[in-house]
Amino acid sequence: MNGETLSVAERSVPAAQAGDLASTAYRRIRDAILRMEFQPGQRLQETDVATWLGVSRTPVREAFRRLQAEGLLQSLATRGVVVPEVSIEEIDDAYRVIEMLEALASRQAAERRTEDGAAALRALLAQMQAAATAAELERWAGIDVDLHATIRSIAANPKLVQVADLVYPVIDRVRHLHLREGSEPERLAVETAAHRRLGEAILAGDGDQAEALVRELFAKARLDNIRLLRRWVSPLRRNF
Repeated sequence: MNGETLSVAERSVPAAQAGDLASTAYRRIRDAILRMEFQPGQRLQETDVATWLGVSRTPVREAFRRLQAEGLLQSLATRGVVVPEVSIEEIDDAYRVIEMLEALASRQAAERRTEDGAAALRALLAQMQAAATAAELERWAGIDVDLHATIRSIAANPKLVQVADLVYPVIDRVRHLHLREGSEPERLAVETAAHRRLGEAILAGDGDQAEALVRELFAKARLDNIRLLRRWVSPLRRNF
């Protein structure tokens, strides 16, 4: 079977299952981009990625479309797509916007928290502590994403969520880059303590404190990640 031709079995796959294949392809490609297994400036061809995933080109094509809409892939004038290069200036700008968004989200979460929201926040903080104690960086990073998404949900501001969904993809590839520098247990312990203070401020209904803490958290992440990017982004680009 070549890249364009579907087998009889594939042609008979129900629409729901075809959608599942596309969703799986999307998640795996996106994860590879975010982990920088597919690196900035790298060209991707449907055929090669389909072979890597063990599927036909159709779900890969659908995944590429979704990822282009998110800004995680760019189409080429020739065939294929490319993983966008990391722009330090764009990352810096995005972090500054996100800092403001998360400040508003944390303040409103403190003001609008519900019992269900508080329970979800406590559960995620406990999971984050467990991941930090076990020095499980990837698990910790996933919980971190869920934690801030939960805070935005508690804030009950749909417009804020819409804007965050537009801006976060810009930093997703580098969001936890600084945590990989140095001793993971020590860094995770420090980061977890900062997130716990933020969570406690929200749970206590202290909007001023929650806003101040989250601004400090994201300002530090911006500076740490920009420092690391300046060290290695330019050499990385010369590889492609």
